[in-house]
Amino acid sequence: MKHNSGKTMKKLAKRSLKSSKNYFAILAIALAAIMFTSVFTIAGSLLESMKDNKMRIAGSNAHGGFHQMSMPEYKRVSSDLMIKDISYSVLIGDAQGAAFSKLPTEVRYGEEKYAKWAYSLPQLGNMPQQKKDISVSTLVLDALGLPHTLGQSISLTFKTDEKTITDTFTVCGIWDGNPLSWRQNIWLSREYADLIAPVATEPWNNRPNVYSGYINSQFWFSNTWDIETKSEQLASRSDFDGQITVNASYDILGSEPQNILLGFLVIIVISLAGYLLIYNIFYISIAQEIKSYGLLKVIGTTSKQIKRMVRYKAIYLACIGIPFGLVIGWTIGRFLVPAIIDIFGEDMRVVTSVHPLIFAIAAIFSLCTVLLSCLGPAKVASRVSPIEALSYVEGKQAGELRRKKKKAQPITSVRLAMANLKRNPRKVIIVTLSFTLSLVILNSTYGLVHSFDFNKFIEFQSVSDFTVADTSIINNSPPFDTSGVSNEFIKQVESLDGLENSGNVYVLPLTQNLSDQAMSALKREVGLMNEKDQEEFLSSQEMVKRRSIVNTFGFSEWPAQMIQVKEGALDQKRWEKGEGIYVTNCKKFLDGTSSIYHPGDKVKVSFGNGKEKEYEVLAIVDFPGAIHSVAYYDIGLEYLLPSDELLAHADSMLPMYTIFNVDDEHLTQTEKWLEDYCLHTDTGLDFYSKNTSRETFRSLIFMYEVVGGAFCILLGVIGILNFINSMQTSILTRKREIAMLQSIAMTDKQVKEMLIFEGVGYAFLGLMFSIVLGSLANTTLVPAMGAELDYFTWTFTLTPILLSIIPFMLVSIVVPVLCYHSISKKTIIERLRSEVF
Repeated sequence: MKHNSGKTMKKLAKRSLKSSKNYFAILAIALAAIMFTSVFTIAGSLLESMKDNKMRIAGSNAHGGFHQMSMPEYKRVSSDLMIKDISYSVLIGDAQGAAFSKLPTEVRYGEEKYAKWAYSLPQLGNMPQQKKDISVSTLVLDALGLPHTLGQSISLTFKTDEKTITDTFTVCGIWDGNPLSWRQNIWLSREYADLIAPVATEPWNNRPNVYSGYINSQFWFSNTWDIETKSEQLASRSDFDGQITVNASYDILGSEPQNILLGFLVIIVISLAGYLLIYNIFYISIAQEIKSYGLLKVIGTTSKQIKRMVRYKAIYLACIGIPFGLVIGWTIGRFLVPAIIDIFGEDMRVVTSVHPLIFAIAAIFSLCTVLLSCLGPAKVASRVSPIEALSYVEGKQAGELRRKKKKAQPITSVRLAMANLKRNPRKVIIVTLSFTLSLVILNSTYGLVHSFDFNKFIEFQSVSDFTVADTSIINNSPPFDTSGVSNEFIKQVESLDGLENSGNVYVLPLTQNLSDQAMSALKREVGLMNEKDQEEFLSSQEMVKRRSIVNTFGFSEWPAQMIQVKEGALDQKRWEKGEGIYVTNCKKFLDGTSSIYHPGDKVKVSFGNGKEKEYEVLAIVDFPGAIHSVAYYDIGLEYLLPSDELLAHADSMLPMYTIFNVDDEHLTQTEKWLEDYCLHTDTGLDFYSKNTSRETFRSLIFMYEVVGGAFCILLGVIGILNFINSMQTSILTRKREIAMLQSIAMTDKQVKEMLIFEGVGYAFLGLMFSIVLGSLANTTLVPAMGAELDYFTWTFTLTPILLSIIPFMLVSIVVPVLCYHSISKKTIIERLRSEVF
């Protein structure tokens, strides 16, 4: 007859909790929750910070936007049922003057919601209300050399499509400028905008070169699913045929595959670590209460009911341990996030996520780990019979009471220790794996960090003591000014004390016709693509118009010495005379190693002003990443010419980079001069130095050490807890057995030796597993994690594992001795008379 025994099992589980100490179980569950929560907090905060960074670069946090709209078009879009919210601004013109040469700024009228979404809503004061009111950012005020105060007058010059206007306005609103945005906003009143640039009523396509008076809209959908498709459908329904922008920061599916794989790997490692600890603790708990389960069997409790009882107990313990783990884990994650964010750049804000999903997912993963961990111990408890329970000794499983006869051998402490280890191989494996996991992670983290190559890192930062460029180049903040180093600055560099070398690198993106040889090579390479990529590439500009945008470089004498040959030979004399040209591989085509030109081919270079010249390809080359262009185009093809040759044919241009070395005596002095020059004289310039690169490199290593170290400490604590638990339980379950050995003349010293050899056995097995698995991880996992890093040079190491031998041995000696002291307080007679627990 079936009956509902759920309430009874819950009651028995609660009584089991009261009758036994569960500190270790709660601590184990809390540790698992701590690891899950801290990892999810770090991941969530990183995603939020990167999302915020992308939005600030885009200049808006809205889902999407339509640009160059007329008012009728805006009304049709705003009435669409798919739109949750929408707002707009109207372009008046562009700010003019030296103050804005390095700070592109648009003058607009904007609604308050639009300003808020564009990170341009006044934090001090308000949006313009009166005709001559103006709201500006702190960056604009700094560029104008004005204080951050309301009520002051500003003389502003701006250019519309038709004329240039200079007028005086009163500051009514100020907000913190967004240094990542490609342009700043200045807000004027609606009344003033209507006078200067009335809102357009005709579609922009009918007036293609007119911008003043046209609307930029920003809108939100009800959700972020497939924003791009929804924006295109919205434009189609509204009969809008203009520019569409989509906020890429909402593309949650655009993560790199290796990052997703790494995330799954971290979750698996945490789950495994939690499983090993919680499994072992529940297994020990079952061993302690095995007689109770046997008695329950006597009165008719089924195996299924006992399993349910163990499961209820696990859930009750999880309800206690998980909340503590969630709070502590979030605190640890919150502490680590700033150190990680700092690596991405000083302009990236720290956004610590407190999204409820972080805690919900961490709690679910922790609970699943607990439930999985109790399956094995629950099965052991459910299979025990009353007779077996009465004679249970750790290591004997149900149905395993019969012993095989063995030939008598001399009894020693070592043999007794080995026999005890063989009693329960499963427990030995679990404990050693706990040790092993922490050591393998520690060794892998050390191996990854130890493989970071500063020389490679510096190659992508600076090939000289100092590299100077426009701030957009140094901070990788579009739009990029690739002609930003002034002649005045170059003269200052040439007069520096201690100057050893200096040079300039120019770049000009130009649309170039591809030769017949290049087209033939492209067609051959296209044949290696899959069918889908072939179809896409065959419709590209390169194949249809036989054209490609090419970065055309000009190198002065010293940077030219850094050119590295890939095919052919460097012929500096012919190159410097303008008789030949160097060409790179196509860095955005296939795997980046394909070359569509070869030495001896002819290349006709168009300089964009009606001038053309044909050159012979002298060599296929490459050059250090620190003087590469910040942007590649089309297939990533690049031409290299001497700077004099490029400047002779191209219109006037300035260098993208100026690089220079000074002697050691003047390094500090020069760096201080550069800091002052970029801060006060030419604020549009910024620089890399080997010192700043070294600090960045140290910060990068520190981030890996902090995160990896915290992870290893938690795993190490789990391993040690497992070992302490196992030794303590092993000694408690065998205290009558140890007492019997002592009753037949085994000394305290011999007992301690036996227990120490057991502990050393655990440590030895853990170290052996660590060496094997650590070597495997070091030759597979570590190179895979570093494969995407340009500054990674793999090196094999087992140093952390080898250094752990002494601490591990000490723990394996001290813990058994302390556990034995806890039972040796009672006399042998008392221990012989006592129950197992």
